[in-house]
Amino acid sequence: MPDTLHYARPFVPLPEQTGPRRSAGEAMPGSGVVVGTDGSYLGDRAVAWAARHASMLGDVLHVYQSTGAHAGAVAHGVNQVVHAYPDLSVERHFIDAADPLEALVEAGTAARLVAVGARGRNHPGLGLGHLVRPLAARALCPVAVVKGHPDAIRGRYATVSVAVGRLTDEVPLALAVEMAAREGAGLRVIHAETGPDDDVMSWALARATELHPEVRIDIHARRCLPHEFVAAITDTDLLVVGRGGTRGQAGTGRVTNEALFHAPCPVVVAPV
Repeated sequence: MPDTLHYARPFVPLPEQTGPRRSAGEAMPGSGVVVGTDGSYLGDRAVAWAARHASMLGDVLHVYQSTGAHAGAVAHGVNQVVHAYPDLSVERHFIDAADPLEALVEAGTAARLVAVGARGRNHPGLGLGHLVRPLAARALCPVAVVKGHPDAIRGRYATVSVAVGRLTDEVPLALAVEMAAREGAGLRVIHAETGPDDDVMSWALARATELHPEVRIDIHARRCLPHEFVAAITDTDLLVVGRGGTRGQAGTGRVTNEALFHAPCPVVVAPV
């Protein structure tokens, strides 16, 4: 278990959660927002993004770093958060392992959400850091991958987008509705139509309205391949997607991978 440094009120350890995956009716039922950082540029952006969401939730922010990481750089990012959100309870956890993946997966068993930057100091170029897709594939809670335009990271567009591909995409839709309602943002539902009888958007509109009637909903549908659609999204604060992949197999699917690599905004992967 990682060592912990408390910045604010005492932390009561959460019970281990090993039960079934969460249903759409309880999109973010855990406690605490977890963020992993190495003090890199996107690591700092992830800390700030996670702090904003923890503040909106009135919850604890748990900052995870490896003991060998750049402690001074991480401390600088955490101190900026403490200054920006003086009422936010922040706790730092130090992981005595070269790879923080297992610690973040474990932390996600009881958290509302786990956030990481799209890449860190060991992956300074384009693409994704080594732990992003394994974390998105294994976490029991939503995983936010922070990337993209600074206005999107700061939540300046007041829009939450969600990609739905089938009538079973209940969990990502419910998660997007919940996040849009909490941020006072509009909801943009996007879908790549597959045929003339495609009724996914009618279902998504009815279900989103049922979940939160006061959220403004925009529908964006067009004939194209799903992975082409998610890469072209603009003017949104985040994109919510399902985990995807082949049923019964580990990993993330093609649409999710396209979003993680190419969406110009933070991506939240729902645990389905």
